[in-house]
Amino acid sequence: MAASTEPNMTDSRPSPPPPRTMLSAPGAETVIDGRQYLYFAGTGYLGLQGHPALVRAAVEAVERFGVHSATSRSGCGTAPPMAQVERRAAELLACQDACYVGSGYVANFALTAALRDRVDAVLFDRWAHDSVREAVAGLAGPRHPAQAFRHRDVGHLAERLAALPKGARPLVATDGIFAVSGHLAPVGEYVRLLDNIPGAMLLVDDAHALAVLGEQGHGSLEAAGIALARANRSFDHTAEGTRLFVTATLSKAVGGQGGIVCGTRDFIDNVRTASGWYRGASAPANPVAAATAQGLELALADDALRKQLAARVRQLRAGLRKLGLDVEDSPSPVVGLQLESAKAMQDLRGRLLEEGIFIAYSRDYAGAGAVGMLRIAVFATHAPEMIDALVDALRRLL
Repeated sequence: MAASTEPNMTDSRPSPPPPRTMLSAPGAETVIDGRQYLYFAGTGYLGLQGHPALVRAAVEAVERFGVHSATSRSGCGTAPPMAQVERRAAELLACQDACYVGSGYVANFALTAALRDRVDAVLFDRWAHDSVREAVAGLAGPRHPAQAFRHRDVGHLAERLAALPKGARPLVATDGIFAVSGHLAPVGEYVRLLDNIPGAMLLVDDAHALAVLGEQGHGSLEAAGIALARANRSFDHTAEGTRLFVTATLSKAVGGQGGIVCGTRDFIDNVRTASGWYRGASAPANPVAAATAQGLELALADDALRKQLAARVRQLRAGLRKLGLDVEDSPSPVVGLQLESAKAMQDLRGRLLEEGIFIAYSRDYAGAGAVGMLRIAVFATHAPEMIDALVDALRRLL
């Protein structure tokens, strides 16, 4: 049975499934509502959320520093684990400095706060994550509201850009890997297009790509042949072509929690002072920060887990194509599938659950549309036979 990743916006809307309770760390096998499943959902792509080194780092940090500094970072709220996250991120991502915030969602708002009065027009991929759309919407002026362009459609983006007033400074915003479909943004094509427009900017939310894409795990830009060092250099126009901005989360492949922005010292200083979050928001919790610092080391200092993930991704995608499913040959660890109706997808998911296999179903989120989309996530910790079990089950049930 063929499957599509383009949402059918006219289908009926089933009731959402009841919430479930996770009773173990997320991993290749995960306990949910008291039952152990082969788990192909969530975002723990390197399987680090329950890694003993991260757990040990969290325990040691909470015993030494307590749960939380109970003040903002502008005063004395920066405990050693938070500083360690920023040092390791800067070192491993080859940048001068880094800014650690409470979530990837917050990271987009922290960065775009520094873009106020520097943007004349905003264009975003219509499947972009909520945090991207919400963060950039505040930059659009009343005369030029934020505009969506068709998903990954460089031609449509070019049309939108051509219609802007002469001299306008556009900001284009996209996910690096899209959360539900798993599609990769054509970052390189966007940069080549925007390089022809003075003052143009590109914002990439690399939440699902950090520590996944690129030879060094640096994400979407590296995978597109663009050095991450070119991003987050300056908020002001330079002669270097498109200004590139990148945010990421440490809550997915890295195995910790929080958002990260890396760049030059001047750039990061600007991010910290552009809005009130640095002086007004509570600092990240100490055990979470300590685990995150350890996760950065495991995710980026050694490529073994990333190579293991890449192998499992290739195995799954090849297996799904053999079933006749329309699946791209891509390094993305997320595969989005859409069947002929919402009911068909929910029924398939239910039958997989009965067989002890957990995949996700999403709707009205990040491009899933009203009908929704099945979402399969691959982890480095999935054994080859686990991938085979999922493909075999889909062969029987589709």
